[in-house]
Amino acid sequence: MEILAKKLQVDGEIVSTQTLEEHTCWVIEEALNLVDESSLERVSKICGWDKDKILDLIFFSAYFHDIGKATKEFQDTINNGSNSYHSLYSASVLSMFDEFDIRGEYDSYINLLMILCLTHHTLLPYNVKKVRYVFLSDAEVFFYGYKNAYEKYLKKECLYKFDFEIENDISNEINSMDSDLKYINKNHKLRTLYTYCSGILNLADWLASARFSNSLPSTYFNNIPTKESFISNLSFERLRGFQKDLSNCKNSILVEIPTGEGKTEGSLLWAIKNLYDKNSKIIYTLPTQVTSNKLYERVTIFFDKKECGLIHSSSKLYLEKEYEEEHGVVDDFFKSEITFNKNFSKPVTVSTIDSLLKFFINIGRFNIATKNYLNSIVIIDEIHCYDFKLMGFIKKFLELCCEFDVKVCLMSASIPNEVKKLLGIENYPLIKEEKLFEKKANEIIKIDEELDDNFDLILEKFEEKKNVLIIRNTVRSATDTYKKLRDDYLIDENDLILYHSTFKKRDKNQKEKDIFEKLDGDKPFILIATQIVEISLDIDFDVMFTDNAPIDALIQRFGRVNRKKVEIKKGEIYIFRYEQRFPYSSEYLLELTFKTIENGYFKLSKYVEWLNIVYDELFKEDIKTQNELEKFNDGYKFYDEIQKKLCGIKQSEDKYELRDITIPKNDYLLYDDFINDDIESKDYHEYTIFLPYYYETKYLYQALKETNYKVLNIPYEYKEGIKNEDEENQGLCQLGL
Repeated sequence: MEILAKKLQVDGEIVSTQTLEEHTCWVIEEALNLVDESSLERVSKICGWDKDKILDLIFFSAYFHDIGKATKEFQDTINNGSNSYHSLYSASVLSMFDEFDIRGEYDSYINLLMILCLTHHTLLPYNVKKVRYVFLSDAEVFFYGYKNAYEKYLKKECLYKFDFEIENDISNEINSMDSDLKYINKNHKLRTLYTYCSGILNLADWLASARFSNSLPSTYFNNIPTKESFISNLSFERLRGFQKDLSNCKNSILVEIPTGEGKTEGSLLWAIKNLYDKNSKIIYTLPTQVTSNKLYERVTIFFDKKECGLIHSSSKLYLEKEYEEEHGVVDDFFKSEITFNKNFSKPVTVSTIDSLLKFFINIGRFNIATKNYLNSIVIIDEIHCYDFKLMGFIKKFLELCCEFDVKVCLMSASIPNEVKKLLGIENYPLIKEEKLFEKKANEIIKIDEELDDNFDLILEKFEEKKNVLIIRNTVRSATDTYKKLRDDYLIDENDLILYHSTFKKRDKNQKEKDIFEKLDGDKPFILIATQIVEISLDIDFDVMFTDNAPIDALIQRFGRVNRKKVEIKKGEIYIFRYEQRFPYSSEYLLELTFKTIENGYFKLSKYVEWLNIVYDELFKEDIKTQNELEKFNDGYKFYDEIQKKLCGIKQSEDKYELRDITIPKNDYLLYDDFINDDIESKDYHEYTIFLPYYYETKYLYQALKETNYKVLNIPYEYKEGIKNEDEENQGLCQLGL
């Protein structure tokens, strides 16, 4: 009889089936396509296995992974939808194999081939006590086809001699699997081998299934990008010196270039230079979802859009909306796209740093992502802007990149020398174009007063027809500034935009569009924002008024004025003393920053000088900084601790605090949107607002109908955001961003 492996249904009716033989051939083809000499060589060096043996393990895991489908039980699943456990059935055939055994704990042996096949669908040990299964008579015929398949696909004689023996009781093997996996996970060499082979098997299985359902996305470069093809899509005619250097660089690199000078294009030229075959992938990471979304839009100009992916906690909704606008409906092909996208399977992926590091931890079903990581060239932008805890994890990540020979490009406009030492990157080859730091952009005016006492100066600059940016350090102070300019200074609210993190997602997106529309227009306006604009928006203003902040944050803010550094359009930056500490942790850092900054019109190199003066002093004298360094150490140890705790492949909630979170937040749905019948539940995410947990204490609404989000009953409107009348609630006073 014909052994079926796949079925395709439309409206509950089976419209197509695929045999086990054909599906297996497709999985082998995809698996071997995923193997490249470079990553195979690296894995071989780390684990100590011969390359041919690793390739044989991959081949046989692909050939035998679904042999459990040659059972009456699985065929009943195909025809009638009953439950079956084909991975378990496959394991009963492979349990006697010892050709790919590895030594385990206490002189035991681990059957790596069996574990690969057993875990290609399910991660936790099975309960085998009540499982019964009967192999079909044709299963043996399929089994012995391994020799012909081996010689067909690997082009050499098969010297392996396997016997078709069914072990009816494999409970001991299954029960020991958890401890076996823990042992593999504790051993870096074995974990590397297992993760690589498992990632290839799982991805090959997905690809073969997508081929069958005609929903195969782009997971390889159709044509490997070239420097010439990339340059043809640039908006400028000639490369800068540092961009030329990057386009010829074939090693990990640190790039220090001022904001707005083309670091992004330079880093992508570096990535193209380091692509080595169609399996190579580019991963570009950024600090926030907003910056990731913007860069994703940009990279689709340089690369085939079908080959570009986006990963962060809200990327599925972003991509779904984009797909629906382009195709009119979200279909099975999009679902397949998302499945592959979320594991870094696209040739080019833009991601938040958090998403990359979460997948790198390698928990749940992320062996595919880890395999893709081994084939990747990684760009980490804005390396300077992370907290100490996350930087500790990044240091561990960079060390493993070095071990796996994964090339990394680190980029920053301003990174202190002390932080370079902390990250262990002070000896990275450096690309830095000194003449770009000779440019001047803005007059710095330091005022030893609070910004709240200088609104007349703001009005004066606005009346000079200048676009004015005001950056406050808390949501409350930004909101109060907006209200004062509107109510006391009678500035038309159409000439004011308030922008911070506590708006609904859809409103934040609209406000970003409003900001760029006004910047492109002829009429001046005032943007009142929090430090969210330091890295989330590429904006360019004439004048800025800002609360004092840590030196590296201030330098980021400087880049939002006269971004193109046109001297005849010299910008003005007013820095005001900030008497509070919140939302920052070190009062000494604020004092030291304000003391170090000078009044005047300086070259950009002066900012770097200030940066290092502050951090040199900070690392020597400040007790708070010493405490922060403990958090750095915690972040550095986090990878190994998680590996031990979750054994790398167990199912988990996938929730990790990689950052130093002082005020925990959550996405909430507001009551007015919850009761609005015009808003479908599938669109709720667009209406959510990211707020601290403490809002639940007073405003939580007990919804009667099911929703994925908790509901808050709190006043809100587009221009101001939350209209919190409770002046005793000081939460927003301490809430940055």
